[in-house]
Amino acid sequence: MSLNELLAAVDQLSHQDKLRLIHFLVLAVAKEEGFNLESTESTNIRNPEDLLLKELASTEAVVWSPYEAYEAAQTLSNLYSC
Repeated sequence: MSLNELLAAVDQLSHQDKLRLIHFLVLAVAKEEGFNLESTESTNIRNPEDLLLKELASTEAVVWSPYEAYEAAQTLSNLYSC
């Protein structure tokens, strides 16, 4: 199945099924990165929106920012001056 076919199929899903798909994808990507977001208490939650929000709230994410990243700025500057 191509990505375009998959996107068309996703477009046909109900709102609740789209949220279940988002939850599945978040868990799959986290697992690939070496994280396990599933908890034993999450199985008691029936609403997929609540489950997704609970899983995301219990997760820490590292977001890199170029603010005060002087070494990165110098590296980019060196690339463009060559």
